[in-house]
Amino acid sequence: MPLYNYKARDKKGKVIEDTIQAASREDAASSLKADGLAVLTVRDLETGLSSLRSGKVSLAEKASFCRFTATMLRAGLSLHEAVEIIKQESENKKMKKILADIAFQIRKGRSLSGVLSGYKDIFDPVFLTMIKAGEESGTLEQSLDYLAKQLSASYDFSQKIKGSLMYPAVIIGAMFAEGLLMLVFVLPKISEVFLKMNLKLPVTTRLLLQFGLFVSTHLILVLVAIFSLAGLAFLAIWLKSTRDMLFRLLAKIPVLKKMMSQIDVARFARTLSVLLKSGVPIIDALGIATDSLNQPDLRNQAKKFTAGVSKGKSLSEVLSQAQTSFPQIMIQTIKTGEKTGSLEQVLQELAEFYENEVDYQLKRVTSLIEPVLMLLIGIVVGAMVIMIIAPIYSIVGGLQESIKH
Repeated sequence: MPLYNYKARDKKGKVIEDTIQAASREDAASSLKADGLAVLTVRDLETGLSSLRSGKVSLAEKASFCRFTATMLRAGLSLHEAVEIIKQESENKKMKKILADIAFQIRKGRSLSGVLSGYKDIFDPVFLTMIKAGEESGTLEQSLDYLAKQLSASYDFSQKIKGSLMYPAVIIGAMFAEGLLMLVFVLPKISEVFLKMNLKLPVTTRLLLQFGLFVSTHLILVLVAIFSLAGLAFLAIWLKSTRDMLFRLLAKIPVLKKMMSQIDVARFARTLSVLLKSGVPIIDALGIATDSLNQPDLRNQAKKFTAGVSKGKSLSEVLSQAQTSFPQIMIQTIKTGEKTGSLEQVLQELAEFYENEVDYQLKRVTSLIEPVLMLLIGIVVGAMVIMIIAPIYSIVGGLQESIKH
């Protein structure tokens, strides 16, 4: 049943603001009146899947939720009180709705992991598994602390990647925007003038001008086609099958292949470390860590690890069967961690090491891409300028000949 926020006045005149679950707004109001409350307002509160239609919850917001909840639980507050306080401070509308749902369901006796499992598009399997493990072991504060650190590290890592790719993205975007402006506004006007003069033009210039004339006469059709292709491109990237194919293609480029492998290795190591620290059995932790991998071939290979560990093999043994995907230094370090009983710590250090390696590789690749992009922009702009200036020279030459005759 849906949830509703309400304000009501009790018999002592005190205004109460809370959440109630009912089949409809009218039922909610009736229930409140039956409890002896004077209803002031009853408003809809979307929960579950309906709340996912607008906005999103970032990694930073989820990390803050875990950190503040853990802090307040250690201070002696109940989980319900902690969630209520965080809800009041949250500025994200979607997160506010989720927190209101959590607070209400916890008051009704449900567990935190049970409520969060209704928001699987927001909270991933790692998050849900660690919360459940913390509840079962009585170490929820510790699990929330681990989650806060893991989410913060993931957020910092993703920000480094985005920051490194920002410059190339801006340059490529500006190049496409420039081309679109030339195509829609400049080229059609030049084409109308030059093609009416019946001058002898180079083949490439004539084709370009005829295309410009086509754009001017079918502008709406061209714009619809351009935005439709852009939409299809975004849709293709959003589909898992297309994403997997794209990852396979990118993995064939030597520089990107190494970097993508390091990103996956870092994510695998960090996820596994956090889950093991929270007391999740290694077989379950391996299954979840495997799902966190991006490259489809590596993910398919890693799915065999669970079966190997369940047969009694060590983690280093099953990883050694995939030496082409997982670096030898990682396998040897994990083997040492298993012998010394510090596997979780070793995995965390490996994650930090490969995240730093990815950061270094990104800076290196970006420094190489910058001059290439500038050269590419120069070539594209130069080619367009030459194609447009060529007809002007032809016109000038034609005018000079007509003057002589």
